[in-house]
Amino acid sequence: MTGRLARAWGPALGLLLGACSEDKSPFDGVKPPDGLQYEHDTPWTEGSTVPPPGPGGRVLVTNSLDDTVSLLELDGATTPGWRELARVPVGLNPVELEGPHHTAVSPDGAFYYVGISNYVPGGGSGPHGAHGTGSDDGYCLKMDARDNRRVGAVRVDPNPGDVIVSKDGKTLYQSHFDTLKILEVAQRGGTEDEMHARLAIIDAETMTRKAMVSVCPAPHAIRLSPDERTAYIACWSDEVAIVDLTALTEQPRRVKVAPGSGTAISPRHQPYALTMSPTTGDVWVSSMASRELHVLESATNTMNAARTKRLDGAPMFGDFSKDGKTLYVPYQGVEALLVIDAATGTTQREIDLAPEGCLNAHQATLTPDGSHALVVCEGDHVGPGTLHAVNLADGAVVNTVRVGIFPDSVSILGGRR
Repeated sequence: MTGRLARAWGPALGLLLGACSEDKSPFDGVKPPDGLQYEHDTPWTEGSTVPPPGPGGRVLVTNSLDDTVSLLELDGATTPGWRELARVPVGLNPVELEGPHHTAVSPDGAFYYVGISNYVPGGGSGPHGAHGTGSDDGYCLKMDARDNRRVGAVRVDPNPGDVIVSKDGKTLYQSHFDTLKILEVAQRGGTEDEMHARLAIIDAETMTRKAMVSVCPAPHAIRLSPDERTAYIACWSDEVAIVDLTALTEQPRRVKVAPGSGTAISPRHQPYALTMSPTTGDVWVSSMASRELHVLESATNTMNAARTKRLDGAPMFGDFSKDGKTLYVPYQGVEALLVIDAATGTTQREIDLAPEGCLNAHQATLTPDGSHALVVCEGDHVGPGTLHAVNLADGAVVNTVRVGIFPDSVSILGGRR
């Protein structure tokens, strides 16, 4: 999702509410049984011919508008001539776009997990609408890293957003960026509590749902506390949901990101991405509409308004240096990578990515040695997006690779750490 689209959501939601027809389908609100798993019997009959990942590690990029994952060798990221090894298909139905959205990788490098959001950007209404407006249930897929074949899948709720994995690799957490639910509940005059979407907690070995926890309206980014007892989730309703993973029957606490925040129907900030400090556990919240970074301090689980940082564009998914001293955040509109002193919030450097072809920067991930950032840019959602390798010592973009259409995540599988 681009910043321009996000900033248009507030008024657009109001227009949609007024324009919706009162005609009802007999299938409105009908959900398939929980046990039903829809998938093609043999979605991809052939495995990838790409060799298994080596000790150097592999880079994964989800391309949400052509149902593929781009594969690149991490070892080549810092040398000229870096390129895709392959672009492998991913999904359950070979004849329909399903919108793979975000990846998580197992700590041992044996598997990776892909959210199937069942939306098609620009696809209009229907089961596969724009991001957050699909009405079909989504899936989480388990892929074998050796041959990129699906080895497991579990059905979840509509519009899967972020997906992450626990440190021991046993548990997956998947959010659901269900803005359609906000629209439908508002249309019938329901409450904001009824707009809440759920967090799926999944057994990574069996690919079964362990729990489905109601959290907030249109939750997206998820980050776990260092002890993994708490989940922090960005909510479209200008909130961060704080989920006690040791007491799932308790109502999650929700904290507004700033004074005077809006609601699910009329958000003023639109939190979308989170970046967590590896040393303090503080959570940096990327708000797209207000173009601000907010800081939730983990010691008190409260926002510190004095640390809010205003930007010239919409901040997205960032990453921290291992020592927690430096935050790297890509932001849209300017198309740059910000280098921020985490203690003071001051900008140390701004690395311009636009001259290298970046449009709609989405995520930055540091290489295991911390020397480079891999920044994925969505592009114009019509042609290929781009992946950039940035030398953090001198700010130079050392490689630019064209990937698939609308790439929206970059992950590193294995590699020396």
